[in-house]
Amino acid sequence: MDDYSAVTRKDLDLWDVEANDLEDSTRSLVSISAGASANRPDSISLVVQKRLQELDKLSDQAHFIQQARESLLKMTSIMGTPKAINALAEISKVTASDSALTSELLKTSPLRSSSNYNYAQMRSRGEELFGAIYGRHATSVEEKLRLLYPELAEVIMVDSYGRLLSETTYLCARDTELCAIGSLVPQNVPTQLKSHCVGASRLGATDSMIQAALRLAKLICTKRL
Repeated sequence: MDDYSAVTRKDLDLWDVEANDLEDSTRSLVSISAGASANRPDSISLVVQKRLQELDKLSDQAHFIQQARESLLKMTSIMGTPKAINALAEISKVTASDSALTSELLKTSPLRSSSNYNYAQMRSRGEELFGAIYGRHATSVEEKLRLLYPELAEVIMVDSYGRLLSETTYLCARDTELCAIGSLVPQNVPTQLKSHCVGASRLGATDSMIQAALRLAKLICTKRL
C-alpha cells in the first residue's frame, strides 16, 4: 500500500465542504471509488460509517450499502478486482457489526446471474451506454479499440458496458460516471479521465458536480505523509 497518512473524521468534513455540489450519498460513493482506486481501503470504513450514521431508516442504510458495493463492482473495470475486493472487505467489516442491516442485505436478489444473461441483450445495452457516454465519437472509439485487439473491444462492449456498467438498479448512469471519475483520478490516465468527465456531462452531471468529483478524488490521492 502507498505511504498515506491516516484518514480522520476531520478529513471527511473537509471532503464534504470541497465536494458540496454532490448529493450526500453520491459524494460518499465517489469517495469510496477514489479511496479504493488509490489503494487506501482505510478511508472506506470511515466514509461508510459516517454515511450510515446520517441515515435514519434501515431501508435507506441497506440501499446505500448496495450502492457502495455496486459502485465498487462496476469500478473493477477501472481499478481492477484486487482493489475492489479490499474495499468490499472494509464495507463488510462495518456491516458485520449490525445484525439488522446484515439481515436486510440478505433479502436482496442478485442482479447478474445465468437466468438473466443474454449475450445479444448485453451487447445492445452496452452499445446504448457506450453511445450515450461517447456521443458522436462512439463509433470511432470502438473502432480504435477493435484495432488494438478485437477481443478487447468486444469484452468492453458486452461485459464492461453491457453487463457491469449499464445496470442501474442501485446506481444510475450519471452517478456511475461520477464514480468512474473518482476511480480514474488515482490512475493518472488523463485521456480516459477527460472522456468520462465529458461522459458524465452527457449523462446529466453538471459542471459543478464534475469539478466536485475531481476535487474530492484529488484530495484523497494527495493525503500523504
